Amino acid sequence: MKIAVFDLGTNVFNLLIAQVSKSKCDIKKVAKVGSHIGQGGFKRGELTPEAISSSLEAIATLLKEVHAEGGADHIKAFATSAVRDSSNGPLMAKMIEERFGFDVEVISGDREAELVYKGIRESILLYNEKVLMIDIGGGSNELIIADRERIYWKESFPLGVIRIKELLSPSDPVSVKDVEQYTAYLDKVLAPFYEQVTHYCPKLMIGSSGSFDTLRELIDPEDDFSIPAKELPLEKFYALHGKLLASTKEERFAMAGMSPLRAEYMVLGSIFVDHIIRKAGITELYQSSYSLKEGYMAELAEEIK
Repeated sequence: MKIAVFDLGTNVFNLLIAQVSKSKCDIKKVAKVGSHIGQGGFKRGELTPEAISSSLEAIATLLKEVHAEGGADHIKAFATSAVRDSSNGPLMAKMIEERFGFDVEVISGDREAELVYKGIRESILLYNEKVLMIDIGGGSNELIIADRERIYWKESFPLGVIRIKELLSPSDPVSVKDVEQYTAYLDKVLAPFYEQVTHYCPKLMIGSSGSFDTLRELIDPEDDFSIPAKELPLEKFYALHGKLLASTKEERFAMAGMSPLRAEYMVLGSIFVDHIIRKAGITELYQSSYSLKEGYMAELAEEIK
């Protein structure tokens, strides 16, 4: 069965086209387009007309990729934080269904975390060791503690980088006061996570897609991403983090490997990663290119089996 899976994220819409059978999952194409669906909408609690318009155009662009690959037997779209937290989110989902003719499921943060886990699990060999998995989005961040066989704890927090930028309005470059304000806010919101870390003590952290893809690209601009998961040595991350803290938006746009879609928000993502590493006592950091859409692919493959 040939599938096309849309991850309608707060900042970027991602597409996965894959051939799924009971024996394997064969990824044919991965594409992404900036949607900015959440921009300007978190404080007002609704998607702006501009965001809805740009999002519909982003889907139309990605559908061209599906048609170029010969179509799909099954098309599925998942809408996440920006849509589920907006008063007009259901209307947006209905507009997509009516215009493009495929199902849009507005998923909970809990379901999003579950799919992220299943996606990461497809990209890297896990054992019985409990690891911390993180997906940094535009609207929400999913944190999961799990091993190969099961999830021990998971939660979605309203800490996505676009949401935080609207909430805290940091300066450019970010100031020491901005960082202190941000990390104090993280400590307040993440109290349930700190309790679980104390209990399970994960030392390996795996970050999926989004900001973590960009961290990998910045650490090694020559990387071709042929391997779906890769270690990000902590010393290289810390060096990059210092560089990001001192940078202006214009300087970030000029960095080799910087995604134009993430230059504006990368400092906030890096601060989040740095804070979690230090709070949780993480000793190894990995990036996974697989996330929600690959998690759904894995679910379908399991159903076929």
